[in-house]
Amino acid sequence: IDVNMNTSGSNKRSHIELEYAHPSPSTNKTAVMTSSKPRLIHESLHDISQSIRFLVNGVLSQFIFMTTYNLLVSTFEPMGYPASTIYAVFYTLYIPVGHALGSLIVFGWPEKYLPSLLANAPIGLTAMAIGTTLTGFLSNIGFNAKADDWISSLTGTEKPMEEEEGEFYSSLVVMVATGVWCFVLSLYVNSEKKTDVKEKEL
Repeated sequence: IDVNMNTSGSNKRSHIELEYAHPSPSTNKTAVMTSSKPRLIHESLHDISQSIRFLVNGVLSQFIFMTTYNLLVSTFEPMGYPASTIYAVFYTLYIPVGHALGSLIVFGWPEKYLPSLLANAPIGLTAMAIGTTLTGFLSNIGFNAKADDWISSLTGTEKPMEEEEGEFYSSLVVMVATGVWCFVLSLYVNSEKKTDVKEKEL
């Protein structure tokens, strides 16, 4: 009886060892699916579609950007610095911040951050060029004053007394323009990387 029990025990152990040595295809598939998930700031974000995450990230990023940008404009524009120059400098400094937010919320933290940042940097630089040009144009034509007049006539209210002019309405227009530009290019660049990774795995 002891011999049979020892034999059956050794067979079970050998069977288990074989399973660990040669895992089933389903185990491999599960491991691949787990490892292929992008590393987001929290696992619960995987339950939200990428397009919704991109929208949330865009709102958060633009809120941070616009709040800081308008603060810088109110500080430096009275010193003689044009709004377009303030925008260009601040946008350049903001590129790593925006890329980090997009990686943590939308596309997943890259294994090699610096190459990923360099690959996405042209998106920010082209958006900066568009935003700088558009900001300068809107500032030159007095877009904020015209927007105030239009809103006052539309709502039937009197235009507020003359006060220090900001760039709020201009920044809204620039936000929409650069947001659409970044959305299209970001999807193209980052989806292209995922396709390359899948082809290498195959």
